[in-house]
Amino acid sequence: MVTYYKLDKVYKTGTTYETDKREVLIIQKIGTDATEDVIPKIGGVSLGPINTEFAPLHKTSSNLLGPLDLGELYYVIPPETRFEFVGPSGAKVRVIGKIGKLAVGEAVPSGLLARYDEQGKHYLTYVKGSFSFVVDEAWAADREVEVLSITPKTIEKYIFKYPVMAKVENLSISEGQIGVRFYLDEFPLDIFEAKAGHKGIDILSMPYPPADSTEEEPFTLAELPIELLGDHTLKVTAINVSGSSLSPASGTAIKVTALLVAEYIRTG
Repeated sequence: MVTYYKLDKVYKTGTTYETDKREVLIIQKIGTDATEDVIPKIGGVSLGPINTEFAPLHKTSSNLLGPLDLGELYYVIPPETRFEFVGPSGAKVRVIGKIGKLAVGEAVPSGLLARYDEQGKHYLTYVKGSFSFVVDEAWAADREVEVLSITPKTIEKYIFKYPVMAKVENLSISEGQIGVRFYLDEFPLDIFEAKAGHKGIDILSMPYPPADSTEEEPFTLAELPIELLGDHTLKVTAINVSGSSLSPASGTAIKVTALLVAEYIRTG
C-alpha cells in the first residue's frame, strides 16, 4: 500500500528533475514568483501556464489567492519520470501536495495513472486581455470596450468557474462607475436594459488580485460557471456606467485588463 508524506517544495526553472523508481509526486497546489508564464512539463508533456498574478508562491496581504489550488485537476509525476518548469531564468515554483512511497513491486494506483494520462489535455489555465485608450483620451459615458475575446477550436472546451480579476489603470474610480460584462456568442450574460440597474459587474468587485487594501474576497464563477464549447466565443467588455466622461491622469492612457482562470479540456 502506498505511504504518503507531505510535499511542499520550491523548484527552479531551467532545471530537469526526476522521480525515484519507487516514488510518485502528486501536485495539488502550485505557485510561482514569475510575472511571465511558467509552464510545468511532466514526462515531456506541457501543462497549464501559471504566473504570480493568480498563482503566487505564498498567500499574502497583497495577494490573498495564494498558490493555485488544482482541485480534481492535480498533477501526477510517476516513478522515474522527468519533469521541469519552463519559464524565465531564475524563477521559482512552489508545489504543494503529497509524496507517495511505493512498496517493493507495488504499482502506482490506477486512479493516479489515469490522471497522469489525461493531465496533458485537461488542466487549469488562464485567459487574459486588455484594452488601452490613447494618451489623454477620456472614457465617454456609456462607451463599452472589448477587453478580451476567446474562441476555442472545435476539439477544445473551457469552463470558467474559477477566479476572475479585472482592473483599470491610470484612472481613479469608485464603485458604480465601471461595469464588466460577459457575452457568449454576442448574447449578454447580464441585464438587457439599464433600467434594471447598472450594466455589468462592478469592476471593484473583481479585485486584481484580492488584497487587504482593496477587496479580500475573490470574485469567482463557481456557483454559475460559463461553459465555452469549441467554435463559440466568449467576450469580456468594460463599460462606463458612471453617467459622465472619465478622464485619465494627465499624460497617461486608461487601460482595462481582465484575467480569467479556466478549466481547459481537449477532446481530440
